[in-house]
Amino acid sequence: MDLKTMTRAYKAFHLYPDDTRKPTQAEVNDAEKMVLDPKLFKLIDYGRLVLYEKQIPKKDAPPTEEPEPDKFIAYIEFTTSEELAEKDKDKLNLVTTYLHESKSYVSTVDSSRIFCGKMWTIGWRKSQTSGEMAGRYRNQNGVDADPHGFFYNTFKGQSAANVLYRLFSSIANTAVKAANTLLTSLKMPSYEDISWTQETSETNFASNLAFTSNEFSNKPHKDDDTSATAFLMLANTRIEDGSISTNNPSHSGFTGPFFVFPDHQVAIDLRNLDGICRVVFAAGKFRHCTLNSQPPHKTLTSFGLSLQICKSCVDAFKRICNGYYNNRIPKKEGVVWHISDHNDIINKIPLPQ
Repeated sequence: MDLKTMTRAYKAFHLYPDDTRKPTQAEVNDAEKMVLDPKLFKLIDYGRLVLYEKQIPKKDAPPTEEPEPDKFIAYIEFTTSEELAEKDKDKLNLVTTYLHESKSYVSTVDSSRIFCGKMWTIGWRKSQTSGEMAGRYRNQNGVDADPHGFFYNTFKGQSAANVLYRLFSSIANTAVKAANTLLTSLKMPSYEDISWTQETSETNFASNLAFTSNEFSNKPHKDDDTSATAFLMLANTRIEDGSISTNNPSHSGFTGPFFVFPDHQVAIDLRNLDGICRVVFAAGKFRHCTLNSQPPHKTLTSFGLSLQICKSCVDAFKRICNGYYNNRIPKKEGVVWHISDHNDIINKIPLPQ
């Protein structure tokens, strides 16, 4: 498949009239109309493409000065259902069902950026309680209610992580290696690591994995990441069990969303997604969002997962490595400094009566 390039100039563009609040349904519909207007937006719905921001020469620049190179925004690759071998579909299914099952053991993200739908995060985070230096995302009540399911889900996550490494290293090996080098230099755990050993495998390239479903849409924003790029996979899944649906969904009456770069008037069109779409993009430099105006469907939902190295998590582990907690006493009496890893989660499960 030929690789195409697209260069777009920066132009601040507001999808919604008021970014400080959740848009009304009418405002979401108006935003979609703008995205669908060919005079305003370019849509991408197939193939392989690199998107750049065009650099405008400075007016007062001397004629001998080299112009600034265009800035990388995103690499986008669609893989159709026909191009996916059955073993590839099985591996993708392992990932999406693992994440579907993980919903029982991690809480939904509460963020003003989210307009509709749900988001969950797996991996590492900054401190949330007294004495805690860092920890893993968890819903302790969910873990307590089903410890055996949590154990199984944890180990299934190791297999899913291997699939995701191959999924992105096969299309953006340089970006994956750069993320791995950064994670290693920071002595940070990867999202699938159940404890912190200060050792990094070559397949580790993100501290966090966030995933979304239920007609998810959110506010245009830049991510607060330390990594240069984020790794995004977009697909459709079955509501009942999280299994992946790689066929064009239009025959079932399902319509997917748009993934939008508003300030460059470009949108990835997922309305009739056949297969999967992978995106490697500079999430911390360019505003982006998911635009979804569709009502809930009976059997299908749009699904997205993103992998990145989160700045707040980096800061937490820098403090640990730099000795910030040495000779400091936790504010709460009787509490000792600790990392809420897998063992800490297990130790908090109540013993059977």
